[in-house]
Amino acid sequence: MNQGQPDHEAPMIPSAIAKLTKPFTILGVVLILLGALSIYAPQQSGMTVGVLVGIFLVVSGLFRTFFFWVATSLGSAILRFVMGLLAVLAGTMMIADPALGLQAVTLVAIAYLVVDGATQILFSLRLPPGVGGFWILLGGVLSVVLGIMVWRELPFSGDQAIGILIGAKLIIDGLALIAMSLVARAAATAISKI
Repeated sequence: MNQGQPDHEAPMIPSAIAKLTKPFTILGVVLILLGALSIYAPQQSGMTVGVLVGIFLVVSGLFRTFFFWVATSLGSAILRFVMGLLAVLAGTMMIADPALGLQAVTLVAIAYLVVDGATQILFSLRLPPGVGGFWILLGGVLSVVLGIMVWRELPFSGDQAIGILIGAKLIIDGLALIAMSLVARAAATAISKI
């Protein structure tokens, strides 16, 4: 950049980052809404809860799978795609045969929570400081903790526990995505003012 000439690219940085983070914000809002619906679902009968949670997992898995291309690296994109497929598979199993029993549904939920949480933790450790990695790390840790809580109460977990825990997980993931988007936008604005 020449001295005395204004940098015309600086004002475009925040709008470019806003455009890049928009899918993350949308996905975050969708996950929060799905989580709220999942928490509401336990008020229904046992079979309905399993089917509703299955539907919520399928929809959230489809969104994750659809947004895999936004990843920062090939490994991250593949991991995001696989986790989306795992959510779709888990949800499809719950929808296809709700009579599998609560214990089978609980095992699928435990596997999903723990594996998804572990991958979020690994992903957050690869992010540079200040880009929202803390929120992804927190979401991952909470996901693993929720999975362990369900596992420890396995014989006693009821329909409501699964719906509430999956709903909490979706809300945590949604908040983490929105927080990461907001941090990226704030950083872009700060950089453009330099």
